[in-house]
Amino acid sequence: MRSLGKLLAAAFITFGGIGFVIDLFLVNYQPLGRGFFWPLYCGTFAAAGLAARIKRGRLFPFLLLATLFGLWLAVRISFHSRAWPELETLQRRVAFDAIGILVGTILGYRLLVDFSRVEGLAAIRMQTELTLAHGIQATLVPTLSFRVGRFEVYGKSVPSTEMGGDLIDAVESDGRLLAYVADISGHGLAAGQLMGMLKTAMRVALQFRREPVALLESADRVLPAVKEANMYATLALLYFDDSSEAEYSLAGHPPILHYRAPTGGIARLAMEQFPLGLIPGGRYASQRATYSPQDLFLLMTDGVSEVPNASDEEFGLDRLELLLRNNAGQPLPQLWESIMDAVKRYGVQRDDQTLLLLRVVT
Repeated sequence: MRSLGKLLAAAFITFGGIGFVIDLFLVNYQPLGRGFFWPLYCGTFAAAGLAARIKRGRLFPFLLLATLFGLWLAVRISFHSRAWPELETLQRRVAFDAIGILVGTILGYRLLVDFSRVEGLAAIRMQTELTLAHGIQATLVPTLSFRVGRFEVYGKSVPSTEMGGDLIDAVESDGRLLAYVADISGHGLAAGQLMGMLKTAMRVALQFRREPVALLESADRVLPAVKEANMYATLALLYFDDSSEAEYSLAGHPPILHYRAPTGGIARLAMEQFPLGLIPGGRYASQRATYSPQDLFLLMTDGVSEVPNASDEEFGLDRLELLLRNNAGQPLPQLWESIMDAVKRYGVQRDDQTLLLLRVVT
């Protein structure tokens, strides 16, 4: 708040100097407000306009209209006023405006320099971090949309800030497919770094043909050494090999929804296990679920299922299941949009929202 006040004061004083210039141009006409009208008018417009753009940009057009009306009215009053032919009066008027221009320029410049040296550098640093975070987010969590073998995959993450904490990934290796969704505690660059480490750990372990349980236990051993003490990751994964069963495992994560095409029923694939990196050396297990052609698997983070409405009621898994059942035949991108549109209409986003869909094509 203090930095904003300094910036607004700099704008007021600097544009106040411009007001003295305008008054000087109108030296042949009677001064308005003893010569202080134009400095106060210009300074107020500049400060109010800047505040409107920073705080609430929608007010700026109305402020501009009011300012133009005030300008028109002031010009009419000035041009219809009596001129000042006395030389001595004109000299005092010129000296008054010149002093105002000098004072406004010096003080405005001084305040702008002070703002730039402290708050300005901080703002630039913050903007640089946000740009970097956005780049990390785009690199680590791109939109997934592909078909490989018997499977079709589509997933996207919608961060609540420039750098969210949700991660989606799907990797095919030697005819096997691994798909998972992870939720890193926190946001910002720290969460982005942990996302990168987790994604790397999972992919490296997969290259050594690790099974799902070994993948989780390997990541759980790696993360504590490369993260802050209070950070952890929840995760839900699906693993497909040559069999007709999908192996799944969850670490402190919301259930995976499995839509069974032959019956139209939906199963919640859930497991009670600790998040990754929370308690080093944890043991993990997995289970298997049979699947058929046209089955659908939905993996999401709690930012989707726990979004509240105006009555503070969560969206919940029941609504997700109904949407999945009623729209199971849609193409995956369209199904993703249908679900997320319903979530958006239900309540305001408060957390990262990530949804990964996987269909068994044949």
